[in-house]
Amino acid sequence: MKLKLARIAATALALYAGTAGASVAVASSPIRPNQHFIGLINGKHVDAVIYTVCPGPATGRDGPPQGGQTVAVRRVASGGGNTGARAHTIYAPITADTVVALKAYGSPEPIPTSARVPCDGSGTITFTTCPPPQPCGARAEPDNVPVRFVNIAV
Repeated sequence: MKLKLARIAATALALYAGTAGASVAVASSPIRPNQHFIGLINGKHVDAVIYTVCPGPATGRDGPPQGGQTVAVRRVASGGGNTGARAHTIYAPITADTVVALKAYGSPEPIPTSARVPCDGSGTITFTTCPPPQPCGARAEPDNVPVRFVNIAV
């Protein structure tokens, strides 16, 4: 019994030590003004991939993203984007016609399968608090996330 309690205490201490110095928001914390953030595509800020479903020759074509994929934002202490002086929402424009609105950190939202994205190749998703034609708040900065589009229907 003492050994089991010691293991539980050691695990709790390790978890606390691993998060004590963390400067990111916990799951589902609201987006507020003057916060730094990074955009996530399928949980990744670096080496992000959006899988597409484009039967037949896909080069140079657009098609739908595979279902079950997400975009999200994570709050960070510095770097990335900045929400600016008045933001409470961060937008992830998947295409010019398909924009996902994010209201909280740590709350992934689905990438709509109705979007038409490149079947293959690369691009950038710009996470921003001020998509056109909305004005930006003072100090607002976007976070650009490079993305690769990979066709799974070939």
